[in-house]
Amino acid sequence: MDIEEAYSILDQDDRFRVLQQVNISDRHIFNEDYGDEPIGRLAVIDTETTGFSPNLGDRIIDLAIAICSYGQETGRLFEIVSRYDGLEDPEMEIPEAVQQLTGITNVMVKGRHINEREVAQVMDGVGLIVCHNAAFDRRFLESRFPAFADKNFSCSLSEIPWSSWGLESKKLDYLGYRHGFFHKGHRARADVDMLLTLLNEKKPKEDASIFSVLLDSARLTTFRIYAVGLPFDVKEQVKARGYRWNDGRDGRPRAWWIDTNNDVDEVKILSELGCSSPVIKKLTARERYRPADT
Repeated sequence: MDIEEAYSILDQDDRFRVLQQVNISDRHIFNEDYGDEPIGRLAVIDTETTGFSPNLGDRIIDLAIAICSYGQETGRLFEIVSRYDGLEDPEMEIPEAVQQLTGITNVMVKGRHINEREVAQVMDGVGLIVCHNAAFDRRFLESRFPAFADKNFSCSLSEIPWSSWGLESKKLDYLGYRHGFFHKGHRARADVDMLLTLLNEKKPKEDASIFSVLLDSARLTTFRIYAVGLPFDVKEQVKARGYRWNDGRDGRPRAWWIDTNNDVDEVKILSELGCSSPVIKKLTARERYRPADT
């Protein structure tokens, strides 16, 4: 019995869960392009960093970019057309916890630099950037490469309804496990390849790809509403609606806030709660995950 036959037998038996290692080549083909729809280019990007904030001096130490063609109408992934992978010396000691998590040591990055020209080349013609935590990765990308400030970003962590699909965690390795995949290590390229693999999977009980969900979300205009002047005694009510607190230190309004597709209904609810002058910002994929949106 060969390995493929054994896999097929075990995969059909509910007593077993069989995982395949992610294996994405530099020119991997996901689906055939039959030329029946316009083609776009997306960049799946991941960073490994020394910490959580470039404003506190943290830096990128590992960058991976995979450029993939896709059908603009169906959201089908076609093929990887180019890549960039690079390590960079942060000119500081990499925290021990980061070294243990990523396997990236001070020796590995010593004297290494990300090539800005090559990054610009692979990003040429890209219409959408996908990260698994776009709010995090975009901060570091814009800090290191200012041109990323003008790019469209989408977030596979927050814009795909993993929870409603019965998935208890949004961590990339867990999502991979639930879809039958695993990857080795916590390096940028490994995470990029896992995310590409997941985006190519089908939605539950449907033929459309998971990426098609993300693409539809990226095309939406959403609204970020800051409940400026909200009475203190109703804060628990907005928290229950999903509002989060912003302390104002990042330049944004000091207020409870929420992202929504329906600003009219949300403003009406806030008015009933005593908030008569909320601040509303319209967001597209270009603005949605910027470090500060004032």
